[in-house]
Amino acid sequence: MGFEKQQLEKLAEAAHEVFCDGLRAKGYRYGPVTRDRDKEHSSLKPYSKLAEEEKQQNRNNVQDIPRKLASIGYAMRLCCRNEPTAEFSKDEVDNLAKMEHDRWMQQKLAATARRGKTIDQAKTRHKDLVPWDQLSQGGQDKDRALVKGIPSILAKAGYTVVKRSK
Repeated sequence: MGFEKQQLEKLAEAAHEVFCDGLRAKGYRYGPVTRDRDKEHSSLKPYSKLAEEEKQQNRNNVQDIPRKLASIGYAMRLCCRNEPTAEFSKDEVDNLAKMEHDRWMQQKLAATARRGKTIDQAKTRHKDLVPWDQLSQGGQDKDRALVKGIPSILAKAGYTVVKRSK
């Protein structure tokens, strides 16, 4: 499922809002540099104020939502008023989180490779650029939180998550 540009931007902005809501719930505030120990995050600002690279990260995330949902037997569709959204089981969340982590790693590595003919090792260093089973609990939880937010992201853009009929 490809999104029209306007839909894509609406979903990307919704994804950013859900991400920021999660950070605020953990006590984070805006800071010019992300510092977990100080609970500061540089992305805690309106979507319109994000750098283009960060906006693109949100677009890439939401463009992959239909594929991830389909992999566990769900779909997104335009929402009717007061329509309930599906809830994911723990196993479904784990499967979606693994898929999201793999998508994120591929995106990071591909973006770095496109910057030049040789890979700049300084730009490929990220503590989470490891296979899922080597990812820290905190890294796994970050991916789980992201995919748990899919119904909220879609709801903000007028969609819902439904179980596909067999």
